[in-house]
Amino acid sequence: MIQSLTGFGRAEVEAGDLHYSVEVRSVNNRYLELSTKLPRSLMSHEMDIRTRVRNRIDRGKVNLFVQEARDSVRTTKFAFNDEAALTLVENLRALAGRTGVKDDLSLGDLIHLLDWIEGEDGEKDTKQRFELAMKGVDAALDDFERMRAEEGANLEKDFLQRLDHLEEVIAHVETKSELTRTAQLEKLRERIEKNVTAERVDEGRLEQEVAYIVDRLDTTEEIVRLRSHNQLFRSALEKGGAVGKRLNFILQEMNREVNTIGSKASDGEVAAWVVEAKEELEKIREQVQNVV
Repeated sequence: MIQSLTGFGRAEVEAGDLHYSVEVRSVNNRYLELSTKLPRSLMSHEMDIRTRVRNRIDRGKVNLFVQEARDSVRTTKFAFNDEAALTLVENLRALAGRTGVKDDLSLGDLIHLLDWIEGEDGEKDTKQRFELAMKGVDAALDDFERMRAEEGANLEKDFLQRLDHLEEVIAHVETKSELTRTAQLEKLRERIEKNVTAERVDEGRLEQEVAYIVDRLDTTEEIVRLRSHNQLFRSALEKGGAVGKRLNFILQEMNREVNTIGSKASDGEVAAWVVEAKEELEKIREQVQNVV
């Protein structure tokens, strides 16, 4: 089964006073572009969390948000880095004296200017926070993948319907092209018989010209290849997995064959069917950009 690049997953986990909310969002992107927003208590484990996400997601512009509930923060013991705070105050007051700026420092100013309040979580507490948060990340990724699978199933259904329609268009083009080619050759034969006497005909040259015209009007090879590509596309859908790039390549080849058929079309009805085939391929191409 194929998966969509677009997805959303959410999970909440708790243990005692600890509580984390995790969200994973993804939109189309050629490569994996991962952005994370974590609470301070998990910053030391950012690389571990990013690795976990990268192991689960191959492509897309992905945003991971982890939020720690207030109750979790309240359980943290705090220590004050007195030395850092005193150094900051002394330097700021010295600067104020030299510049004549009013000295109206408050505790609120210090909190914003220097991260001088440090958590005193023990090793056991830190490990517990990380393990719980990682459990939330895994649960959110599970939910995210379920949504991507559902979207992928909808995309696959749409692809198959459009491929079926494309097969119908190909059948119309094949039938009409054959009729048109036969009619064109018949007209050519009549013109030759009417305007060229047997004594003036170079049989070798005539055969070459007729062969050229037949080749220019014949779309058999293009139709065969187009049907082959159609089947390859279906096989890739059935195989599933990360097939977005393969589907995109197959579509390029299908477009090439349709364009060649269009260049050979000498009948208005065939030209109309070619336009319809191009429209279907363009709709498929737009959706393929959203496949992993």
